[in-house]
Amino acid sequence: MKTATRHEQTVDDAIQILWTVIEEAKTYLTDEKSAAEEKRHWAKVLCDTIAVLNKLLSSKGEKPLTDEALGVTLQKVPRRLRLSILKGVKKWRKKNF
Repeated sequence: MKTATRHEQTVDDAIQILWTVIEEAKTYLTDEKSAAEEKRHWAKVLCDTIAVLNKLLSSKGEKPLTDEALGVTLQKVPRRLRLSILKGVKKWRKKNF
C-alpha cells in the first residue's frame, strides 16, 4: 500500500511541475520582448509538456485535457503559435489513443 500512495504522490507532484512549466512557457510566448525563434522554442516546449501531462493524467486514470481545456490554457498565446501547439497535441493524441 505504501508504494501505491508514494507512486500517486509522485505522479501528483509531476503533474504540478508540468503545470508550472506550462505557465512559464505561456509567459514567454506572450512576452513582447521574446524573439520569434524563442517563441517557436517555447511553443514546442508547451506542446511537449501538454503531451506528457496528458500521458500522466491518463496513467493516473484521469481524463486528458480536452480541446476546451486546451483552449482556456492557450487563450493568451498568439494565434499562430496556438494553432501550431494544438496541431502537435492532436498528432500526439492520434499516436497514443
